[in-house]
This record gives sequence, C-alpha cells and structure tokens, in this order.
Amino acid sequence: MATRKKGTALPIGRMDVPPEVDAEFNDCYNTIDVPSYEKVPGVIRGRRYRAVVGTPTDLTLYELEHPRVSESAAWLAQRDASPVIQRIRPHLRHATASPGIRVKTCQL
Repeated sequence: MATRKKGTALPIGRMDVPPEVDAEFNDCYNTIDVPSYEKVPGVIRGRRYRAVVGTPTDLTLYELEHPRVSESAAWLAQRDASPVIQRIRPHLRHATASPGIRVKTCQL
C-alpha cells in the first residue's frame, strides 16, 4: 500500500460573502481556486467546508508539505489567476486571524 504524504502546515481561510455573490464564490472556489492551488508544488490537498450553523460560513484549507509553500512564487501566482476571484475578492469578509497558517506540533 502506498504511503500518503503528510503535511506539516495548514493555511486556513475562514470567510463570509454576501448572498448576492455566494453562488459565484462557491462555483469559483470549487472549480477554479482550490483545484489551481492543488497544482502548486508542495500542496498535498485542498478542502472546503461550509458551516452548519453560525459564521463565518466558509472555510478553505490546504495541507502543505511545509509552511513556506504559501510564500512560493507558484502559490502567489494563483492569487490572481482567475478574473472571477479578482471580482469576488472585494466581497470577502475574513474572520479574525484569517487567513492564517497553522503548523503541526505533534505526530499522533
């Protein structure tokens, strides 16, 4: 059985968007943004979650081989890779300390 890579860092974004851009935001993140970041060297996988109750409503996280992946030229190039995300970005309302990177502190 193949051994799966395990990441040591998680960039986590917790955000809300206004209802009028919610459908476009979700479509863009599901079909463009997360898949594009998953192609960056050092990214193991990306995931999105929606709150069952409460806010912020959306959470996006990426499992990285190391924290500096999010500082790479390839990662930074994805920020403006899509005109759709450029249009939605002004509507994003990030939670306090978001986006932020968490690092692994122990191995279980």
